[in-house]
Amino acid sequence: MGPAWAQRPLTGVLWLHVLWVLLCLVCCSHGPPKWRFTSSEIVIPKKVPQRRGEIKMPNQLAYSIRFRGQRHVIHMKLKKNLIPRHFPVVTNNDQGANQEDYPYVPQDCYYYSYLEGVPGSVATLDTCYGGLRGMLQVDDFTYEIKPLEASSKFEHVVSLLVSEDRADEDERCKIEEEETNQIPEEVNLAESPRAGPVYLWRSHMKHMKLHFTISSSVYSQNQNQTQIIENVVIINNILDSIFRPGNLYSNIRILCIWEKEDTFNMKSYNHASTATHEFGLWKFYNLWKVFTHDTSILYLGYMVGGSKYYASHSGFCNPNWGAAYVYFENYHIFKIAAVTAHVIAHNMGIAHDDPSCVCFRRHRCVMNSIPGLLDMFSNCSYDRLHWMVHRWDPCLSLPNKPYSNFPYIANRCGDKDVNSNEQCDCGSLKECANNSCCSTNCAFTSGSTCDTGGCCDHCKFASAGMLCRDVHGICDLPEYCDGTGNNCPNDLYVQDGTPCSPLSVCVRGNCSDRDLQCQALLGYQVKDALPMCYEKLNVIGDRFGNCGLKFVRGGTKPMKCEIDDVLCGMLHCSNVQQVPGVAEHSTFHHIYVGDAKLESCFGFDTHYGEELPEVGLVVDGATCGPGQYCLNKNCTFHQDFPFTCDVKTCNYKGVCNNLEKCHCLRGWKPPDCEQKGTGGSEDSGPPPDKELSMKAKIQVTVNKGLVVILSRITAFLLVICIGAAIKAKITADAKKKAKPPKK
Repeated sequence: MGPAWAQRPLTGVLWLHVLWVLLCLVCCSHGPPKWRFTSSEIVIPKKVPQRRGEIKMPNQLAYSIRFRGQRHVIHMKLKKNLIPRHFPVVTNNDQGANQEDYPYVPQDCYYYSYLEGVPGSVATLDTCYGGLRGMLQVDDFTYEIKPLEASSKFEHVVSLLVSEDRADEDERCKIEEEETNQIPEEVNLAESPRAGPVYLWRSHMKHMKLHFTISSSVYSQNQNQTQIIENVVIINNILDSIFRPGNLYSNIRILCIWEKEDTFNMKSYNHASTATHEFGLWKFYNLWKVFTHDTSILYLGYMVGGSKYYASHSGFCNPNWGAAYVYFENYHIFKIAAVTAHVIAHNMGIAHDDPSCVCFRRHRCVMNSIPGLLDMFSNCSYDRLHWMVHRWDPCLSLPNKPYSNFPYIANRCGDKDVNSNEQCDCGSLKECANNSCCSTNCAFTSGSTCDTGGCCDHCKFASAGMLCRDVHGICDLPEYCDGTGNNCPNDLYVQDGTPCSPLSVCVRGNCSDRDLQCQALLGYQVKDALPMCYEKLNVIGDRFGNCGLKFVRGGTKPMKCEIDDVLCGMLHCSNVQQVPGVAEHSTFHHIYVGDAKLESCFGFDTHYGEELPEVGLVVDGATCGPGQYCLNKNCTFHQDFPFTCDVKTCNYKGVCNNLEKCHCLRGWKPPDCEQKGTGGSEDSGPPPDKELSMKAKIQVTVNKGLVVILSRITAFLLVICIGAAIKAKITADAKKKAKPPKK
């Protein structure tokens, strides 16, 4: 039996020390947490009802919460498509083989929020698992809100979070800023992005597509795949809130979890820069070609070369330089998200803030040299971020398209994709019920030979000569079915450069000049502007006068017109009486030019980020001088058009199409229109043998109810007539019997 003091129960203080040691040994092998809650309070959020008469705003919520000694209203706006529909998660097994899964992740429950009456407040919340959960940022204070477990009153806990940061060299960012790329002159702005050229500050959201990787050193600390996925989603939600004010969405492209061992070993490198560059090269060869993304974030459970995080400076959007890593230290998840935003910004080429850089109601900003619980970029950081977002590039301008390559899913009947062993595929049972040509077993119904296509007529191939695509203008050509298939021939048009009016030639099936284009945009009374408008404005090279866009360091900007090409640049009109309605992101401009006499120049403009045709530019084919026509925004001589076929080739009995073959007039046979025939070309399908007679048809629409009433009235009158006839016959017979016999 031991001494008496060993048998006494431990006091509360000693128990705390023992428990702390045990916890450190079991789950905190990397040291104590580097964060703490200084205060917490229980709150009950109350949903704010919509006021009567207010316009209902979809996808928006509001909750009233009392904390910090006063009541606050949190306004929440839904973030759509934050998580891809098919969220790929790649894991590895003991043998190093990768396994691709698509776990369920809640969709459309993430919100960008703010506190009413608190300028600069930002909240990143979600409602995915019941209640409100996330981060509240008020000035320099960070709060965590989450539902109180086992509460039946919708109670939540709001806690003030403090990061245990030390302002020493260990915490200072060591990413070399001397690698910063030279920023174009357009973004060396004096005070704010609005000081830049006009074409820079038109707001359009771009998409940042991220590849996250969880190393085995991080996974071993918490081997709960569901929790890890949830944490990555929280990090991405916070990243989206940080970058969203800069018109940049943050989207998860793919998540890799190295459960057993690291597929790429960062420990073998002594320098953070070398390790990061090699990781970027590895993921380019092994991952990027299948899951294209803008940059990769690797979370580690250890430091590399004495650095807690690193990013290839200005490597964003580069397949192998778009890479960074973050030491997943015992930080709070909010701090890890803030550090991730810091390294992504370095990857974009954003440098550290200097003493002149400020952000609204914050003492420090995201790009401070010592990262912390920071959520807002400074005015200095927005210069570079603004340049990246407000240009066109094949990276950020592309949305986060859901991954849809499922090699393990076999083709099946009902997927609306006709496979080699199927005749047709009408889709679901409901869709097939409305299809009389295709049955639910992906075979044609009895007597059917097709179910889709321009030459499928009542489940059978249309007869040869049936018109399947009519002409849409003087420069277009008709196409006919050939009787052997269900598809209409390719769309053909008259060869470019063929004259179609006194002021224009055919180009890509279109025949138009500046007068016709102005009238189509602004009304029939509108005319083309005087040449002075083109000569004064289109040589400037801004959004009001240009010859299209040109690429500058991966971006775009309006291009000046050469003096000989001004009539082929932006369209200018005159005599405009009223402005019609236009689509979103489109606008008109009205400018006066001239000295002694002012001339009116009215133009149409669409944002170059929109997937719309350049309707504000003069269409190709319009005349721009004697014997000259616009082609690709250049004033081109007619003899310079690429002709290899002309009316002589067709014996003056047809025109050349865009395949440089003859399309013969009716009565002549292709390919040279020399012999008698039905007309057309070898590629347009055979026209009908003779003109179909036009039959006038009168279509009468009759109300069904009226038909029923008239039918009943007719039947009633018919019954009356029959009854009257029967009664007359009976009366006649009676009279005949009552008549006395003749003597």
